[in-house]
Amino acid sequence: MALNLLINSFFISQNNPNCFLFEVSQLNLKNSNKGPIKTIPEELNCFKPFKKQLNELLNIRRNQFYYVDSILRENKLPNLFGFLPLVLSGYNSTNTSDLSSKGIWALSYITAFKKELQINSYVDQRMNNRLATLAAVQQLKFLMEKYKSENWTLLAFITSPSYVSNIFKESKSKKWDVAQEFIESKYLQNIKLINWLNQLDLKDFNGNYKIINKDYQKFSFNDNILFDAIAQFKIIDFNQINIKNPFLTGQMIPKNQSIVLKKELGNFILQNQSKIIAFQDSMINNLFLMEASAKEPLIHIIEFGDVLGQIAIDYNVSVAQIMKWNDLSSTMIYQGQKLKLFSNQMDTKYKLHLYTVSNEKYFWEVASTSPEISVKKICKYNIYQELKQNQQLKITNK
Repeated sequence: MALNLLINSFFISQNNPNCFLFEVSQLNLKNSNKGPIKTIPEELNCFKPFKKQLNELLNIRRNQFYYVDSILRENKLPNLFGFLPLVLSGYNSTNTSDLSSKGIWALSYITAFKKELQINSYVDQRMNNRLATLAAVQQLKFLMEKYKSENWTLLAFITSPSYVSNIFKESKSKKWDVAQEFIESKYLQNIKLINWLNQLDLKDFNGNYKIINKDYQKFSFNDNILFDAIAQFKIIDFNQINIKNPFLTGQMIPKNQSIVLKKELGNFILQNQSKIIAFQDSMINNLFLMEASAKEPLIHIIEFGDVLGQIAIDYNVSVAQIMKWNDLSSTMIYQGQKLKLFSNQMDTKYKLHLYTVSNEKYFWEVASTSPEISVKKICKYNIYQELKQNQQLKITNK
């Protein structure tokens, strides 16, 4: 039976504020007695109320993050470094610390940038478990060469090299046994926990082996693909893609980025990729945009470099019409100015209705609200952009 650690554990963590380096109450863990931990030593008394949760985290480590130890061995690093994700994030890919470090390794932006992980509007590879692991291992190699000590490397990774330097200055020693009394309790406790976990006999730990979901598969595409473009051809709950791939931070699948998708969806995108990209190009460049009816004007917001002549060409109207519709005495326009545009050529059977945006950010979210709405219909009378709350969209019934 699933246990939300908010129950009981939250209150316990309030009494033991220095236990975990992540917010333990945010994890959903099974409340199981199965695991190698039977008792917890007195020196780790802070973690005693969480014995079952620690066993489950070891189970997750064994079943889902078994590759971490292999990567550490390949890089000739100690196995105990493999317990860092357990204490830093509880193996939560979407973990975010108070200092905005992210992922199972709680990597800072600077560390990720130096290790060439992508972080932008659409992807944050700190939350890609395998890529983050490779970056973390490179950082651990650097720290191990610097300190020649497992404990100091652990502390520097958990905090920062500058924190370790301050400990050296305060204690006037680089010896762990001498300097550790100057280390904050929460960091020291977690390093002690890592060392203790590393001494456990986990060889015979009979965890629940990972069950591979055969409905999912890894895919990559040779173009950036927006969810909005896919949605014109296939409406799905794209939020599920983000859940399966927490490193995706927007509505784009970046090109050549390996992501996990349902086989049926991934194969659909591959088979229709050229068609999706062609639609996407037209959508981004507003090539589907048409004039609104005489009753419902299209609003064009002047951008830097706009001139009336080109606007008239773009909307298939005359300069004189634009001036008349907007009471302009000259062709002079300014950035940010709103122009009303009409057309008398629209078929009367095309009726527009207004859709008020609630919490939707993307066109696909609006399209998913009704089978009568498509992304292309939204693009017909609305400039393609990220949506804002209470924004009104004009949508045709045809």
